[in-house]
Amino acid sequence: MKINSIRLYNFSSYEGENVFDFTSTDEKNIVLIGGKNGAGKTSLFTAIKIALYGPLAYGYVGVNPRYISKVKEFINTKAFQKNRVETEIQITIDLKIEREIKKYVITRKWDYTNHKLNEEYYVESEGHILSEQELSYFQNYLQGILPPELFEFFLFDGEEVGNIFSTSNYNAYIKNAVFILCGLDVFEIIRKYTGNYLAKSKSIEDEKIRSEYEDEKKAIEKLSMRKKDLESDIDSAKTELDNIEVNLVELETAYKNAGGILDNERKMLEEQYKLAESRKAEAAAKIKMFVEDMMPFIIVQSLTSDIIKQLESEEKGEIFKYIQRKIPIEQINKVLHESGIDNVNLSKQLLETILSEFKPRTVNNNSELRFDLSKGEMTHLSGMISSINGFNKSDMIEIINSRIESAERTIEINKKLKSAMSDEDAVRFSENENKLLKKKEIISSKLYKLQSELEMLTQEIEALVQHKEMLILSIKNNAQNKHVYELSSGLSDMMTELLTERTIQIRTKLEELIVQNLKKIYRKNNLITHIDVTEDFQFILYQDEQYKVDEILYLIKNLGASDFFNQMGSKGKQKLFTQYGVDNINDLKHRLETKDGSEIISLYKRIELSRLSKGERQIFILSLYWAITILSGQEIPFIIDTPYARIDANHRKEISEKFFPNISGQVIILSTDEEINEEYYGILKPYISQRYLLVNDENQNKTSVENHYFFEV
Repeated sequence: MKINSIRLYNFSSYEGENVFDFTSTDEKNIVLIGGKNGAGKTSLFTAIKIALYGPLAYGYVGVNPRYISKVKEFINTKAFQKNRVETEIQITIDLKIEREIKKYVITRKWDYTNHKLNEEYYVESEGHILSEQELSYFQNYLQGILPPELFEFFLFDGEEVGNIFSTSNYNAYIKNAVFILCGLDVFEIIRKYTGNYLAKSKSIEDEKIRSEYEDEKKAIEKLSMRKKDLESDIDSAKTELDNIEVNLVELETAYKNAGGILDNERKMLEEQYKLAESRKAEAAAKIKMFVEDMMPFIIVQSLTSDIIKQLESEEKGEIFKYIQRKIPIEQINKVLHESGIDNVNLSKQLLETILSEFKPRTVNNNSELRFDLSKGEMTHLSGMISSINGFNKSDMIEIINSRIESAERTIEINKKLKSAMSDEDAVRFSENENKLLKKKEIISSKLYKLQSELEMLTQEIEALVQHKEMLILSIKNNAQNKHVYELSSGLSDMMTELLTERTIQIRTKLEELIVQNLKKIYRKNNLITHIDVTEDFQFILYQDEQYKVDEILYLIKNLGASDFFNQMGSKGKQKLFTQYGVDNINDLKHRLETKDGSEIISLYKRIELSRLSKGERQIFILSLYWAITILSGQEIPFIIDTPYARIDANHRKEISEKFFPNISGQVIILSTDEEINEEYYGILKPYISQRYLLVNDENQNKTSVENHYFFEV
């Protein structure tokens, strides 16, 4: 299908009649429409969709009040200022019918009279308006080759397309598009129809079983859909938790980089500060005591032995003088006289003998005392001298060093505490952390509930499946028309086999084409080198990766067989099994253990699609669309809004040169001057068949259509 032209009359911001010529050729396949944001590009999209599908564009089977209400919103405001309120869309298309290209003109008119909007719809071909029967055939054919949901598939919004793979049912979306474009949807319908025949036995006795079977089947389908939603929600919750953990780490790093101190770290520093202050004070007291009491004596430590001798001499001298005073010669004469001895010389000799025992060598009757200390002072001085003699210099040096170290530590801690961020900033960081922690708690609780529900749901589905199998067996055993059943079953099996075989071929070709397209428009050679498209059209991406034998063994040990092969992919698994001549994980491990651990094996590494940047994801999706178009061989207009969105300058050039000229026989691009600028316009110019500029008058809310692009006059 190709769009040749579209005419808008009083539609949205397009006041009066506005005509776009979309004719294109294989050499010039691009229609370029420029316009600032709000100029009317989205309205043009909507007009094309409504013209082709009418109520089906919004999912309605026929014209109803909701559809009319939506159309009314698109009537140009100036139209209501006229006597007759009218709006119209007319689109001309080419359709290939049985190898012949036919032109059709589709017209939808709306007349707003007496506060009621009426739609007039008709289609012209070869100069005449189609009859009801012809119109019905035309609608069925158009919707068959390009259903509304598939047309939406080719309405490419660069801003939103990156979110396709964020939805839980993106694979069904892609699978449906591929099946329709490749003509497999018809076989799928036949397979489902014949597969359901076993529930259509005419036996009245089987009605209860058939009814129960249908109920079980619907219940299983409903629960299975719920299971997929739960699994998707669980994956989303896990991803969100991972993101929160990353945010917490980033927040803590930013907090520390900004001078922030965590509570536990602050408490630890304050405790260390108190301990260092205590040690410093204790050392200072000891040093002070040493300086005031002991240090003067340490200076004269070499004189202590003379002082001790002098003190001992003075002590004996005092004793000598004391005895000398207390024992006069007269007292001795008296004692001797009472004993019958009267000899003065003897008395003197006896006194001198007694005194000689106490008389110091250095003391005579005329000697002076040098210290003349009291007994208490003598005891104190003796203790002091004992301390001086026992003084250990190493201990005092250690005390001084301890004080210095404690002082430096308190300065360091005080500096760190004072240089910390303000309380206001700390509170802000704390609030952000608390929000993340609270969010983590909520999501963790939600994840636990989802996982519990999933476990119960899985058990319920298993029980229902077992019961359904029993019902199927009963229906088979009780079927009256065995021949029809077997024929239908055989046809269903044949369709299943055909679909399976064809789907495998399509998936394999799709894998190859996506990788080929990526190599054309993506500059990183090793971003995606291999793709697995699963049976349900999930996309698993891989890079080429080299491993040592030891690394492979560690991966198997740490991940387990299932996760290991999940990381390597089916081709990686097959490559390992073929290379080492095994067919199971245990034999593979035994073979690898006999090899040199440093031997290199070329395999793959899985890349999570959700981990790609938005720009990389958009490039991947462009490559996917391109691959689907090539695979189907269908001529479908490719309409793209904000074509470059998240894509960097280098890749914009590659896409301009290789993608747009080749994606489809007709490419309609809606762009601002910041998207397709002069450089990219110069690249696209040889392929442009038509160019328009939408100019919006904000005061009048009117869009004017000019026959040139931004950089042309």
